[in-house]
Amino acid sequence: MSKINKRVSKYLIARLKRAARLKSFGQAMDAGILESQPLAETEHGGVVWNLAAEMAVLISGDVDQDRKLVQSLLEASSRNRKQIERRIRSGEFDAFNLDEENGADETVGASAKSAGNASGHSDTLPEAGGESEPPANLTSKSGGPVPGEGKAANLSSQKMAALRGYVLSIVAGFAPAPKVPEVAAALLLARAIERDEHGLDRLLSIMKRRKSIVAVQVPVRDFERHFGCLLEDGLPLPFHVSLEPIAEGPTLTGRFKALADTTPRKSFSCFGSASLKRYDDDDELRTIVSKRVLTAFKPLIICDERDQPLPARLVAVADMVISGSGIDASLIADVLAICHNIPITRTWFLMTELDFEPGHLGIDDLAIAIRPGRSPTKIMAILTTLEAENRAMAEAKEDEEKEGRLGALLKRSDAKKREKYSGCFDIIEPDKELTAPESGKGQTAKQSAKPTSGKDHLFVERLAGYGDAQQWALDLKLDLEAFGNKEVGWPDLSSRLLLSGPPGTGKTTFAKALCNTLQVPLIATSVARWLEASNLGDVLAAMNATFKHATRSAPCILFIDEVDNIGNRGSSDRPYDDYWSSLVNRVLELLDGAAKTEGVIVVGATNRPDKIDPALLRSGRLEKHIIIPQPDTAALVKIIAHHLGSDLDSVLNSSEMGRSTGRNSSAETLLAQTNTTIAGNGSDQLHDSKEGVLING
Repeated sequence: MSKINKRVSKYLIARLKRAARLKSFGQAMDAGILESQPLAETEHGGVVWNLAAEMAVLISGDVDQDRKLVQSLLEASSRNRKQIERRIRSGEFDAFNLDEENGADETVGASAKSAGNASGHSDTLPEAGGESEPPANLTSKSGGPVPGEGKAANLSSQKMAALRGYVLSIVAGFAPAPKVPEVAAALLLARAIERDEHGLDRLLSIMKRRKSIVAVQVPVRDFERHFGCLLEDGLPLPFHVSLEPIAEGPTLTGRFKALADTTPRKSFSCFGSASLKRYDDDDELRTIVSKRVLTAFKPLIICDERDQPLPARLVAVADMVISGSGIDASLIADVLAICHNIPITRTWFLMTELDFEPGHLGIDDLAIAIRPGRSPTKIMAILTTLEAENRAMAEAKEDEEKEGRLGALLKRSDAKKREKYSGCFDIIEPDKELTAPESGKGQTAKQSAKPTSGKDHLFVERLAGYGDAQQWALDLKLDLEAFGNKEVGWPDLSSRLLLSGPPGTGKTTFAKALCNTLQVPLIATSVARWLEASNLGDVLAAMNATFKHATRSAPCILFIDEVDNIGNRGSSDRPYDDYWSSLVNRVLELLDGAAKTEGVIVVGATNRPDKIDPALLRSGRLEKHIIIPQPDTAALVKIIAHHLGSDLDSVLNSSEMGRSTGRNSSAETLLAQTNTTIAGNGSDQLHDSKEGVLING
């Protein structure tokens, strides 16, 4: 340990012990043993502790008997204080009347006399700072005059001074031992200051400034909280501190407001690890530094217990940066010696025998293990267990961070792939479903039966000529509602469909209408678009990208057109059979994966179902096969009426047949005209016309 470390450590530990003695003196004043007299009128002038007159007559001069007397009075005062606090919390404070308060002082002398005649309330006494010796002008238990038979006023000032020092030494012996967290935090701070050869002088010089900024970084868990408590208790600095967060978040001690009590305090701003994590973004940290740190009107303490460098912006703005290290074997030995008087050589022997090399312990870990009544062997065994547990947790966290970084790289790579192959599919969002007017309001029943959405809105409910495909879609809509209500499972739904039929029968249109009816996105692609890359690796990557996007977009519809282009495995009429077999196998794998993904509806379309590999049509894949026939006359009437919408009447009235049959309804006129067109042009031309109308619409 260097001279600077010894100097700072000795100073901080002495401050801790002094604070414990002052606390014990305050308790003795509450018990009527001591009296305090301020040295000056100012609050920083200090006090002089004197022996209470009523207590002076009870001192016997026997060290053991006087110690038991002081202990009894302190214990009685503590019990009374706890009882009052308990009554205040329970709302019974009204039970204390003025007479009881006035009589409280009168009971001190009686309790003191009874305590002086008692043998004590405890078998063991706390260790004193040193052995208390009775004054030379008092006799011990061997006999002689005892200053108690007369009044305290009869004692000379010399005897009163001797009694005062004697009783103060006894009271100081009941001061609590330094707490492990306070000692550990103080030693860690002393070691951090030691790392700079002129650190102590620089720190004292900087702290004299009105707007000083000091950064303290000690990578030990729980250091920040206990360091804040040291500042509030007035231990590192010669005054008490009130910490106020300079940014949104808690103070160093974990409070969200500055400590407010009767103790005189100097106000400090603070910026801790929790705020550093919150403002980890460079722009946010820049704003905090420029708008709050640089404009601060009071001293600022920046404390960071994270095991990573401080942000460069905070290092640049700080007047001084104090950097420390973690808890090691030497610090543990010092803590045990200070708090429990365990020899350092004993601690080093145990750590050497256990091959104990701490590197992951926090301050609270020391507080858990180092407790009164535990042997050094027990303490070291607990610390060894905590060290192993913390090391395992740190390694797991490090592995998780590595996996997170690797996952981020893979995500970026995956995003680049999706961007590269985003042109192999289209994303179509559904149109908002139109609500029908309420009955009895607005339109009449005849008017509401007419198409109101025009040719731009396609819904399965309004399609004509699709037969079983339309019914499958309507059943799926009901099943999806039941699935949403958890009435059925996803495997129970018929969510795989193959549409086949001659060109121009509206297979693509059906997919768009299904998108609007189910109100889910449509991801439309085709095997031809996959095959544009030609290279097998790129083709497979495009297929993977399409199915991955469908999985992320669930619930959605994946529409694959021209699935017959994949062909059959082992087909003799195709060259490069290995190439096509790879494509078929990959599609089968992707379909199986999509089948396990809830919310992905797969619809395939083909003009040549006989060219499709049979494995694609098995259960769990494109298991439902529906053939869309060419539309008949009634279907054509509904198709044309749908796309004409409100223009139907005007178009029909403008035709010769419409003018000659004025009494016919629009549907009847359209049916007659359609029959005439079929007879004159033939059905093939009509099918092509129907597909063109639907696609363009």
